Amino acid sequence: MVSIFFNLVLFALILFFSVGVTYTADWRMYYWFFKFEDDKTDFVYYRLTLLFKKWGLSFEDLFKFHIITINILYFFLIRRFTRNYFYVMLVFIVINYVHSVNQLRFFLGLPLMHLGFYYLFQKKKLLLAIPLFILGCLCHSALLLLLLLIPLYSISMKKYMMFLGFSTILSFIIIMILLKTGLLLALAHFGEYFDEGETSSFLGGLFNAMPYMIYLVFLYVENKKIVKKFPQYLEDKHYQYLYKLSFFPIIFIPPAFVAPVIGHRYVIAFLIIWVIFYLYLIKGMSNKQKFQKFLMFACVHILVACFYYIFPDYISKENHYMLELERMLKSANYLKSLIY
Repeated sequence: MVSIFFNLVLFALILFFSVGVTYTADWRMYYWFFKFEDDKTDFVYYRLTLLFKKWGLSFEDLFKFHIITINILYFFLIRRFTRNYFYVMLVFIVINYVHSVNQLRFFLGLPLMHLGFYYLFQKKKLLLAIPLFILGCLCHSALLLLLLLIPLYSISMKKYMMFLGFSTILSFIIIMILLKTGLLLALAHFGEYFDEGETSSFLGGLFNAMPYMIYLVFLYVENKKIVKKFPQYLEDKHYQYLYKLSFFPIIFIPPAFVAPVIGHRYVIAFLIIWVIFYLYLIKGMSNKQKFQKFLMFACVHILVACFYYIFPDYISKENHYMLELERMLKSANYLKSLIY
C-alpha cells in the first residue's frame, strides 16, 4: 500500500508539472504541424492531429495527451521489471525532464520500442513485439536505429562488450565520413541533428556526454564487482537482457559528441533502463548492502544533476538546460508562483 501511494503521488506530480506547460523549445514546430495539418511529420502525430481537430480539441489538448500517454507507457514498462516506479521515474524526471517533455514524438515512441524489446526477448511474443516496433517507429522514424539491438542481441555475453566497442569505433568512422561528405544533411530526421546549429565542438560534446558516460562507467564497474560475488547472474536471462539493453547505447556516443541531441535521445533516454538494471543487480543483497549501494547511486545522480543544473553556470555564457526548464515551468500559469 505504501508503494502504491508513493507511485500515485509521483505520477500526479509529474502530470502537475507537465500538462499545464505551454512552452517548449519545439512548441512552435509542433503547433505548426497541428495548425496546418502538415503530413510531413511522423504518421502517429499527423493522425492524432486530424483526430483531435475532428473532435474540436486544441493543440494544448494534444500536448496533454502526449504527456499523459508517455507517463502511462513508462509506468507500464517499469512495472514489467520492478514495483519501484517511484524511484525509477523520479530519477528519470529529475535528470531528463526538459528533453522528455519537449520531444513529444520521440518519447511517445521510445517506451513502445522498449516494450517491443521486452516482449521479443523476454516473453518471446513476436506477434506482440512487431506491432509495438511498428507503432514506435511511426511515432518517430528516428527510432528505427534502435532496431540495431535485434541483431546485436544474439551476440554472446562474453563477446558483447567487445563487439560494442568495435561498433563504437565503426560508428565514429561512419559519422566522420558522412559529415565530411555532407551526406548526413540529406537524411530525414537525422540530417537536422547535424546541421551547423545543432553541432558542438569536441570540448562541448565531451561536457554534454559526461552525464551518460558517468552512468555507464558506474554501471560497468559495479556490474563487474557484483557479478564477481554473484556469478549466477551470468546464467540469468533477465540479467542478460537488462545488461545488453543497458550498454547498447554506447554505440551512439560518438555521434552524440558531435550532435548533443543524439545523446539526449539515444543515450541518456535509456536512464530508466539503467536504473532498473542497477536495482536488479542489488536485489539479492542484504538491506545494509542495498542501503550502501543506494547511497552510491544517489551520489551518481547528484553528480549528473550538477552537469545539468550547476556546472554550466561556471563554464558557459548561459545554462541552456536551466533556461529551458524555467521557461517551460513559467509557461504554466499555476506554476509561475513556484518559480518567482
